[in-house]
Amino acid sequence: MINLEWVSEYIDISDQDLEELAKKITKAGINIEKVMTKKIKNVVIGEVLECIDHPDSDHLHICQVTTGNETYQIVCGAPNVRKGLKVIVALPGAILPGNFEIKKSKIRNQESNGMICALFELGLEEKTEENYNRGIEELPSDAPLGKNIFEYLKLDDTLYELDIHKHRNNDCYYHIGFAYEIAAILNRKVTYPEHTTNPIQDSIENHVSLKVETSKCPYCLMKMVTDVQIGESPEFIKRRLNAYGMRSINNVVDISNYVMLEYGQPLHFYDQEKVGNNILIRDAKEEQITTLDGIERITTNNDIVITDGNKPICIAGVMGGLETEVTENTKTLLIESAIFESTSIRYTSNRLNLRSEASIRYGKGLNNEYTKEANERASYLL
Repeated sequence: MINLEWVSEYIDISDQDLEELAKKITKAGINIEKVMTKKIKNVVIGEVLECIDHPDSDHLHICQVTTGNETYQIVCGAPNVRKGLKVIVALPGAILPGNFEIKKSKIRNQESNGMICALFELGLEEKTEENYNRGIEELPSDAPLGKNIFEYLKLDDTLYELDIHKHRNNDCYYHIGFAYEIAAILNRKVTYPEHTTNPIQDSIENHVSLKVETSKCPYCLMKMVTDVQIGESPEFIKRRLNAYGMRSINNVVDISNYVMLEYGQPLHFYDQEKVGNNILIRDAKEEQITTLDGIERITTNNDIVITDGNKPICIAGVMGGLETEVTENTKTLLIESAIFESTSIRYTSNRLNLRSEASIRYGKGLNNEYTKEANERASYLL
């Protein structure tokens, strides 16, 4: 899944019809199965200029609603509709969830040229008794007239669902990689996100040692971040993860997922105080680790493990250990960004029946160009 609003941070596609762009990309060799968006055309912000009782009903109202340029007469039965209210207006031609098309009509002999909406009528919240009784959505007084409501609520993301050939590399599993695919088609440049950090003078080597004793890990970087505060993520991160189908957990875990979807490089965050001072990456033995999903697993000598110098704290490239997970009390982080042998990760993932977003990417092979940049980007976001 690729979010085009996200991709637009790296390449200018403001002049592109995203449906037509999908066709160009498919013709170029990447099959886009589906173009998905929550945005509905002709659903805009309006203001109720006048609201009077319907002469032939005890609950309907006849409203004059402006969208800035035009004024529409709309019959509305919501108990909270009133003069001066900023509202959501579905104009004729809008097709709401359930394939319900808004048309000009007459309601009890009064002309109605649209519909004033509640959020559940747009598929933006559940139709519960509480939401139904609340009536239409009341927007802030500064909501701009005529603006599409999905753009106003920042819910207008367009997503491409890709059918990626099993032998294709990782470039379509992350947004910067997909931006390069578009750049090749449109002959445009890709701009990288900000990732500049200002590290203090102290060196991580004064606190943690890192040794690699397996040929299955050709490249590993670790960065240490102190004085961390665990909390909620910013809205833009939560929104993008939710659009991708990932649940927001906290700012630290969300950043690891966000950067993976951005650069294609999985990261793992450890609570440094639980890990200790000696990190050793090696081939596994027959040994036990409880992974983040709470399941006790047994490794074999075909697996790669990250250890605290003795026991495993992570099944490399597949899933971290529960013992060193980041919690609300975590103050110091270790950020791991590494390359692992893809065949080994695929074997481990299949044997344990444990397919994660990270293992899928590791199993296809990573571009080591982004190993350091992803680590820096995560530090920048933190």
